[in-house]
Amino acid sequence: MFKKIKIAAYALGSALNIPLVGQLKGSEIVVLLSAPFAFKVRDFKDYPYLRKIIYALLALLLFQFITDVFVVHNSMQNFLRGWAGTVMSIVSFIVLFKMMDTESAVMTYILFAMIKNIIFTDDIVDSDMSFFKFKIVPIIASALQLIAVYLYKRGKIMLMMGIMACACLVCFANDARSSGMLFFVGAGIIYVMSRGIQITRQKLFVIIFIGATVFETAYVFYVNAVLSNEIGGGHSSSQIRRLDNPYNPFELLVTGRGETFAAVTAIGDKPLFGHGSWALDKDLKYYKIVLSFQDEGTGEFDLKKADSVDRYIPSHSILMGGWISCGIGGFIAVFLIFWWLMKMSFTLILRAQDSNLYPLYVMMSITMLWAFLFSPFQHLRFTIPVLGSIIMNGYYDWLYGSSAEDDEDEEQPVDEEEKEPLLLN
Repeated sequence: MFKKIKIAAYALGSALNIPLVGQLKGSEIVVLLSAPFAFKVRDFKDYPYLRKIIYALLALLLFQFITDVFVVHNSMQNFLRGWAGTVMSIVSFIVLFKMMDTESAVMTYILFAMIKNIIFTDDIVDSDMSFFKFKIVPIIASALQLIAVYLYKRGKIMLMMGIMACACLVCFANDARSSGMLFFVGAGIIYVMSRGIQITRQKLFVIIFIGATVFETAYVFYVNAVLSNEIGGGHSSSQIRRLDNPYNPFELLVTGRGETFAAVTAIGDKPLFGHGSWALDKDLKYYKIVLSFQDEGTGEFDLKKADSVDRYIPSHSILMGGWISCGIGGFIAVFLIFWWLMKMSFTLILRAQDSNLYPLYVMMSITMLWAFLFSPFQHLRFTIPVLGSIIMNGYYDWLYGSSAEDDEDEEQPVDEEEKEPLLLN
């Protein structure tokens, strides 16, 4: 019971911001208070991926120190904020890995995360589109995860698929395309893998081909519906109408993620050591690159808007954000974290169909992949530890065999050495 109270406090506390070395969330207070009782040295031996991820984060912290202190001579406020983020990511991984170690713990977290999103509304919500994207979509996602696990446990796969398809359509109709894609791709993966298909390289190519064909067909219908004003809002319509070829999904990705190209330019300017923690886009060079992909034909840059907010170098990518902040060493450290987490994720997708949490593993794996590629660097502190901890626990449950009883008060020691799945070697 005490563990569930801590999990509830962690989920609800993420809505509370405390001004301390930047901002510390209430959930991180829970993590800090739990840290002295969570870590055991033996964990590094029993769970090698946990050890590797913590070591990679420590390497990231080292590269931050080198860049901030010896290369860019960053301000104390900025480098302390940068270092604090990495330290909190380290502590969060250690605590949450031990906290999210049972099915009931994971489901409790999702339930209270949904309650938090119902009760609290982020300051970023300032329009109908942002209200749906940042308020309604997280509620839908949490509810869908709870429903999917419930139906999957009872073998009602087609009903679960139908609900996921409905959630996908609702998101696309309200300009939340990335969330709609998560549900679309997740439903496809769960359906294919729940059929008991043994994946070989030949079958994998066939599945990819069929999946790409279905996706492009659905995308064409979506574009036609947006252009005829049947679904979507002004944001989707304006984006699609300014594309040279609206039926090319990669063009839409480019115009919607101009921050990626700004990040590439920023990396090219300082590839070895980066720009430092919380580096400013002083002359708006990188912001203008973002605007060049978002210009709606007016030929004008909204520089006034840039001056009204914090002028940090845009990246919208955890991987690229690591490179921008502390150079190629930081990128390698973050990439290793990404590689190890995705390796465990793919293993669960391919092998863990017997787990009650299988739909959750699929959806969280896709979310984590998207976050590393297209979400701000701060997600390494706030989002990745909880997603990674759930995936990591699922991986070790699969690798070593999960406990017969879901007893959250008893720890199950793991003595076996890690053995990689043959398919991933």
